[in-house]
Amino acid sequence: MKRKETGLILLFLIIIIIVIFVFYYPPTSSEVNNTQNHSINQINASLSTPFQLKINQTAVLESGNIRITLLNITEDSRCPEGAVCVWAGQVKALFLLEVNQSNQEIFNLTLNFNETQSQKTSLGYMIKILKVEPYPKANRNKNLNNYEVTLVITPQTSS
Repeated sequence: MKRKETGLILLFLIIIIIVIFVFYYPPTSSEVNNTQNHSINQINASLSTPFQLKINQTAVLESGNIRITLLNITEDSRCPEGAVCVWAGQVKALFLLEVNQSNQEIFNLTLNFNETQSQKTSLGYMIKILKVEPYPKANRNKNLNNYEVTLVITPQTSS
């Protein structure tokens, strides 16, 4: 019986050592570089002043209290230059808005002929998409890395 208990204790110690190495191992250089790249992908912006974001880029406003990140372009069905289309199409952008590091919301904004879809009130601010570039061209592939969205954020006015 003593031998079985010693074996179980040894097995338990080995498991604890493995867990310690897995969870407390220092970060690799690529993990450090990813953290540094995140800070490089930030821009400073001001309320009520238009600014541009690329995919995975974050704008920091009001001393860091407001952060908005362009996560993705989820749709671009705008009629390409040089093509004949039945409708003008639209472009949708996915954003993450963070206010005071505790409140956040993920939402889409759509730029098309219907202006009400191009703006959203969230967490006390009105976010409006003004422009998405580049405009598609016929016979040309879309590259998400080239997209740049112009938006403006203003404090929500009380009615």
